Amino acid sequence: MGKRWALATLAVVSVLLAGCASTVTSQVTAFGDAPGFDGPRTYALTRTPEQQNNQEHATYEQWLRTRLAGDGFSERSPSSAHYLIGMTYGITQQMMRVTEPVYDPMFAPAPWGPWGRPWGGYGYPFGAPPAYVERSYPYGLAGLQLRFTDRASGKEVYRVQANTSDAGTSLASAMPYLIDAALGQLPFPSGRTVNVEQKVGR
Repeated sequence: MGKRWALATLAVVSVLLAGCASTVTSQVTAFGDAPGFDGPRTYALTRTPEQQNNQEHATYEQWLRTRLAGDGFSERSPSSAHYLIGMTYGITQQMMRVTEPVYDPMFAPAPWGPWGRPWGGYGYPFGAPPAYVERSYPYGLAGLQLRFTDRASGKEVYRVQANTSDAGTSLASAMPYLIDAALGQLPFPSGRTVNVEQKVGR
């Protein structure tokens, strides 16, 4: 039981360290009046002052344009688009503390079977039990928010937030998953949080 627990813990930690999970899970929460997208699917992107002349933001905008095109949206000028879409995002660096077993090398689990090392020692539980140490591992908690505003009325018609801790420690690595998750369903049910799973490298 202890060995299986240790292996499971190490698997989780390796995912956080390497960012190599086979899937990325995002938590998506939306607010808006259903159906929310009755009008023409035309849009223009808006920018905050900090996002002007920002090459990182321009890259994320291009990823968003590509995803919106796949949903049947067409970009127009800010004076003629049906929707104005604002995009905000960020990442915070977090630390996860994990308690892990540490074995005396003489009694550590070995590939030679249940009897431990071939030169002596019979392995736990026949030898010394493992000690336990706490280690800290970094991970990133990334978030994206998209805000759809009706240009003619100025009314916000839809807001969606996506968050994930599965996509590495950089915002650039997380953004493709966040954009895809946030637009995975238009619209998502208002006021509910939905888990969206995406395969890595698809």
